[in-house]
Amino acid sequence: MDDKGVFRITCKHGSHGAAVSLYLEDWGGDIKVAEAQAPSIAAWSAAAFPGRAPAAALLEYETTAEDLGQGCFLVEHLLRAKRSLRLCSCMFCYRLAGGSKKGGFRFLPHLHPRPGMVAADQVFRSPCAIMEGEAAALALVPDLDALAALNAAGLRAAMTMDGDTLSYGITDHRVKGHVYFVARPFPGFAMRKGQVIRLAYRLFASAGSGADLHRRVNSFLWERHGRPRSLKAGPQVLPLRELASRAGEWAFLDEENWVEMEIDGRRCGGAYAYNMNSKYPPLRKDRVTNTAFIRLPDLYARILRFGAAHVTSHPPLYRLLRRSLGSNPGASPSVIEFQSWFCNLRSAYGAAWLARERGDEEMGRRAALVRDLALASPRPHGLFQAVLYLVGERMVWRAGTRGFTVFDRYHLADSCTTAYHLLEWMRDIEGGGEEKASSGGGDAQVSGYPESMAVCRDHARALMGLQLPSGAFPAWVAFRKGRAVIDPCLAESAESAPAVMFLALLASLTGKEEYLASARAGGDFLAREVVAPNIWYDYEAFFSCSPKAVGCTDPRSGCRPENTMCMYWTAAALLRLYLACGEEEYLEAGRRALDRLLAYHQVWSPPFLSIDAFGGFASQNTDAEWNDARQGLVAPLLIDYYHATGERELFERGAATLRACFTTMYLGKEPYVPLRPSVRGAIEENYAHFGYDVPTPGYLMLDWGAGSSLYAAARILPSHGDVYVDVPAGYAFGIDGCAVRAFKRDGDGLDLDVVDLLASPREILIRFKLEDDRPLSLAVNGKELRKYAADELSRGVRVTIGR
Repeated sequence: MDDKGVFRITCKHGSHGAAVSLYLEDWGGDIKVAEAQAPSIAAWSAAAFPGRAPAAALLEYETTAEDLGQGCFLVEHLLRAKRSLRLCSCMFCYRLAGGSKKGGFRFLPHLHPRPGMVAADQVFRSPCAIMEGEAAALALVPDLDALAALNAAGLRAAMTMDGDTLSYGITDHRVKGHVYFVARPFPGFAMRKGQVIRLAYRLFASAGSGADLHRRVNSFLWERHGRPRSLKAGPQVLPLRELASRAGEWAFLDEENWVEMEIDGRRCGGAYAYNMNSKYPPLRKDRVTNTAFIRLPDLYARILRFGAAHVTSHPPLYRLLRRSLGSNPGASPSVIEFQSWFCNLRSAYGAAWLARERGDEEMGRRAALVRDLALASPRPHGLFQAVLYLVGERMVWRAGTRGFTVFDRYHLADSCTTAYHLLEWMRDIEGGGEEKASSGGGDAQVSGYPESMAVCRDHARALMGLQLPSGAFPAWVAFRKGRAVIDPCLAESAESAPAVMFLALLASLTGKEEYLASARAGGDFLAREVVAPNIWYDYEAFFSCSPKAVGCTDPRSGCRPENTMCMYWTAAALLRLYLACGEEEYLEAGRRALDRLLAYHQVWSPPFLSIDAFGGFASQNTDAEWNDARQGLVAPLLIDYYHATGERELFERGAATLRACFTTMYLGKEPYVPLRPSVRGAIEENYAHFGYDVPTPGYLMLDWGAGSSLYAAARILPSHGDVYVDVPAGYAFGIDGCAVRAFKRDGDGLDLDVVDLLASPREILIRFKLEDDRPLSLAVNGKELRKYAADELSRGVRVTIGR
């Protein structure tokens, strides 16, 4: 990381208030980086109304700035009320001297395209505003401890980025559409005479790139807030295997969710994509509903968008909708999906692991039937179809999706998601062998399920035939008279990443050079055209419940719409490519993609939410979700990146994210109370989706919640246990409801201090990464156990911990 430069800050108090200036020291004279004049304060008092005394007559404030070293500065503003008043707003604005760099790095947590809109604290997960100037890059990072105190006192905050100006301060806000926020100055926040409030933030400055500065800010937020929080209890309330069991039982053993069928004499099965938290079971076999979904494929998407923009954004209408959905049997389509959001094969992968853990033959049988359904699906063009409707005895397949719209164009992200998880299934569940770097054209023998490999090879050939000269893979393609017709929408975008994920994993498993060459071309495109310019476009950014014009830009902040789904795809694709060929440039590009993704990681749990939101992930910069179900995909990715980079922070984040996967499970407590017993164990897809403190009403997406959480557990727990000790690196990590407070190695002795974050004594499994085959002695919580042989440590050691 290039973070060169020596910076200093000044805070001058004058008749018009304090002015904060930031300078880069230079041999030829200091260069001003940014400056903030006196704050913009709006307040009123009933005694002075309607004439309104000026803010200076109602409030006094003091500004201090402390140099913390290495280009980091803590700025504090103390506001004291001279009389009882209502504080409408107090904003501090930093203007980048010399303007922002053309095409330079920019980041803001949320878009605010119209005047009066703000990036509200409602969506502050890892909050920062970053702008790259000609002389230096500047980041403004709210102090989350100070913000939590403000929130607890009933005050709210927001940031804006307007041209070359970054702003942060106190202001109320309301939801506008789905989902933007508009500043609400009246009636303001009540302050009594003599009351003092503290607004604090940090300024980070760097003469290096804005991208490097963003990585530094992410790490700061984790070290200051995330790591200490991960050593405390919550949000996990039960052991992970118990939570996973409840999710798996609901998703795969509850008959409301399960269906079996014959396809060409082959027994197959699947779990329905939709259920309802209602007093009544869903109406599965309703012909009118299923026919409407098939014949009017855009109807559901239109209903969702209308409801999001005009119903759920108003709390009274939301409450009416939730009551209605909970009091009536919902007409749910009889549909099984194999797409990038709702992938039943990914859910079945988790169920197959869980079945093995529990010795549950029926769950294992059903999981295998989902794999067989994917294999039995019609593939006239070598690609997997995404959606299966069951209408009576009829089975109607549809090729692809665009968000919630289902149509007869293939969405390569859907098809590649299915193919990728089929490879994972073969590798992990069927024992298909370890990944290996390509040896330059060989075709390694891969054991496991031969039909799966044959189908994946067919898929790879079809996929490579669609690759564009740039190396990109188109988002959507149709076939007319046997010829591929490429949809120009997002044809060269981050939508290419799932194809690279699949091809790179296939190359690793087979050693076949043609797959690796295609994956390289796609990875080069991603590094050049997606990661470097930070263009995070995918279907969800433009076609989900927050629709917007493809390619639009926020005219005020200059930031683009961006979505974390394609950030995950890209980071995963480039890591898979690195593992296939060993070239560091792909790892670094993937790590850059991960930096952007981590800007949406929840490193705290704000007081204005009714759930413990720590550890979860958000979806995009124009939606308000906390704890979105995609966190089940991100958790194992973070662990994988730890193994590739050795960065302690990434494992810690991955463990926190795994715990967060189960936060929104229906366990019988508010706000997740099952309205009928059969819903217990379901997991909501997100929380606070509509921009305020409420759960999502009604619909439960089986694969986007329970299924994705099962997948996370299946990818992490078997190889890492409940505590993971990396002996060569000198790190130890608590995973399942526990934390490692200390880890020491003294010669051949290992000493762990493990604290249980759950309620009762229990047995945990400690797994080890070893540097050689020497036996090692183990002590846990001051109790000397014994010396273990290397093979014993490799299998894991079980110990009892508890309060």
